[in-house]
Order: sequence, then structure tokens, then C-alpha cells
Amino acid sequence: MSNTQQRTTERRHTRRRTWLISAATAIAVVGASVAVVTLAATSRSSDTTSGGRTGEINAMGMPILETPGTSSGTVTTGAITATPAAWALGRVALNVAVRPTWQLTNTGTDPVTIGEPHAQINEGCCPGAFTLQGPNTLDPGATTDLSFELSMHPGMDGPHDMTIHVPVQNADGTTETVDLSVTGDFRD
Repeated sequence: MSNTQQRTTERRHTRRRTWLISAATAIAVVGASVAVVTLAATSRSSDTTSGGRTGEINAMGMPILETPGTSSGTVTTGAITATPAAWALGRVALNVAVRPTWQLTNTGTDPVTIGEPHAQINEGCCPGAFTLQGPNTLDPGATTDLSFELSMHPGMDGPHDMTIHVPVQNADGTTETVDLSVTGDFRD
């Protein structure tokens, strides 16, 4: 074999090796990308700091999770005792919804009326509408549940801290406010 033929053969082998190395690199990059996407999707759906799925979907198409984190304390203002006083949701994934709930009990001797709750945003944003799952006028010993929905999407991520003010009108016409709290860190 002549020197020219030998160089031509070596160039072909070099081109093949270069092509094979490029192809192997491309396959490795694609494989790693698929692994990262799969890991991200898996970690979102199996996030142990979030509650399990309830099977419900909210109005924005997000799955509703059991309320994650921990609840603590009891607060009594006038005739109303609220349990818990606080929800510490911990880390909550984006694009899911949670519904922290408080039980309000009339521990007094006269009926009371629960007014329209409102949120004071200390950090973060955007609670959903408040819902009473029972009557808003409570006879002595009666209870009702108060809840609202939190669902954050990308751009709304990060810490959230809210104080919930619940006005309570007493039988004598005076009004007192029950203060509740909820915190959480919404991120993927």
C-alpha cells in the first residue's frame, strides 16, 4: 500500500472515530436529559413534604393535595375557639393546590356570627376565597370549618406567610377578631 493510500485510510478511520465519538456524546447527552426530566417529574409527584392527592382537581386544573405540614395550637378570642391556631405547610410543590382548614367552635353561652375572613399577606401572595363549611351563625357549642385554597405556579414560588383575620360578631353587637396563620414554601 502506498503512502497516499495509507493516509487516505487513516483519514477515513479518524473521521469514523470522530463521528462515533460525536454520536456517542449526543446519545449520552440525550440520555442524561431524559434522566433529569424523569427525576424532576418523579420528585414532583412523590414529594414527601406534600400531602397525598385527594383525587380532586381545582378550577385551574391543578390536583388538590391533602394539607401538608403541621398544624399547631389553639386560639380563643371571646366566644370562639379556633383549632389549629397555625398551619406550617412546609415545602409545597408548584402547580398543586392545598386547603388549610380551621375548626371554629362557639365556646360561649350566646350565639355568634362569623363575618367575612380576610388575609393579611406578610410575605408571598394570593390566597383563594374563604369558605365556611357550615353555618356562619353558631349557637353555643356549635362548630364550623373555615378553609381556603392555596395554589402557586412558577413565578409565585418562594415563602408565603399570611395572617387570617376572622371577625366575630357577638350577641351584644360587639365584634372581635380571631387571628390565625399559615406559612409555606412553594417551589419545585
